[in-house]
Amino acid sequence: MKKYATLIIGVLLIWNTVLTFEYVGVKNLLDTLELTGEVKIIREVDTEFTTNITKVVADNLSKVVGVSNYYQTELVSTGSGAIYLSLEGNVYIITNNHVIDGATNVTVTFVNGEEVDAIVVGSDKFTDLALLKVPVDFTVKTFDLGDSSLVKAGETVLAIGSPLGFEFSGSVTMGIISGTDRVVPVDIDGDGTDDWDSIVLQTDAAINPGNSGGPLINMAGELIGITSMKIADSSVEGMGFAIPVNEIIPIIEQLMANGKVIRPLLGVSAVSIDTMPSAQKSFYGIQLDLDKGIMITGVQAGSPAAKAGLKAKDVITIFDGTTVTSFKQFRRLLYGKAVGDTVEVTYVRGTTSYTTSAKLE
Repeated sequence: MKKYATLIIGVLLIWNTVLTFEYVGVKNLLDTLELTGEVKIIREVDTEFTTNITKVVADNLSKVVGVSNYYQTELVSTGSGAIYLSLEGNVYIITNNHVIDGATNVTVTFVNGEEVDAIVVGSDKFTDLALLKVPVDFTVKTFDLGDSSLVKAGETVLAIGSPLGFEFSGSVTMGIISGTDRVVPVDIDGDGTDDWDSIVLQTDAAINPGNSGGPLINMAGELIGITSMKIADSSVEGMGFAIPVNEIIPIIEQLMANGKVIRPLLGVSAVSIDTMPSAQKSFYGIQLDLDKGIMITGVQAGSPAAKAGLKAKDVITIFDGTTVTSFKQFRRLLYGKAVGDTVEVTYVRGTTSYTTSAKLE
């Protein structure tokens, strides 16, 4: 037993000596730093990832503006915008339609703090886009446009804007593309019925009130989308949406040229039959087993639909080769055509199916 006790004491003495040397070494290092003010680099850390993000932000922050919606003299809401074009002393800014909707006056605040009255060149409720024109006497930078068809799930993106107001202007959030070509139904007129299918990019980058209309950019600093909406639900986290730039540019070009978006007209009003009760189908003479299509409720006199022989209570089942599932889907199919296009329309009248052609106006 005495032998083991002696061994243990020896080990403890050795350990105590090691600790003493460690302490003295650390103390000497601290004393040296205190006297010389020099810091010894023990390990270098690679910060390339952070540096790249910082550079992208620095290069693009000045291309983002705040947008204020005034009704008379009262500030109703604020949002964000992306500088799209600088031309002949004017700056053109893309934002959301809902950011400026109902405004009697719109102002734009630049990164240098200047607030300037803006002219609404045009807006489009279906795509939730608006174009502003602002005269400036200082230099501004415009966004480089990306190609949203090349965007992939998992790609890193940044959202820049003014969440919760201008006191947080220039806020940057980072995330990834969670999905592309997402279809989000939108109720435009607030009647509880979806009117439009928005094709959007999904991201988990934080998007808050005030971010609307701001840019979503990739790591090359290219504009790939305009943030537009967020699913607000206590059970849902990290689902933000942006309008893809490839959807944006054709709309913006029309707004610049015409002040509005000119879309083709067929000349019908209609309702979806997919949720129509059997009793209602029987009342209108629709086959009970017909569960896809839209029933025409009215035909505009002299319209392409009228010229093609379409009538009220006809059920359109195929539009130019695509099966019609709902009115909002039909509207997107129609608006994907151009004025002057000739389309084939298949419809059911009673129990018989017909196909006709119509030249869109």
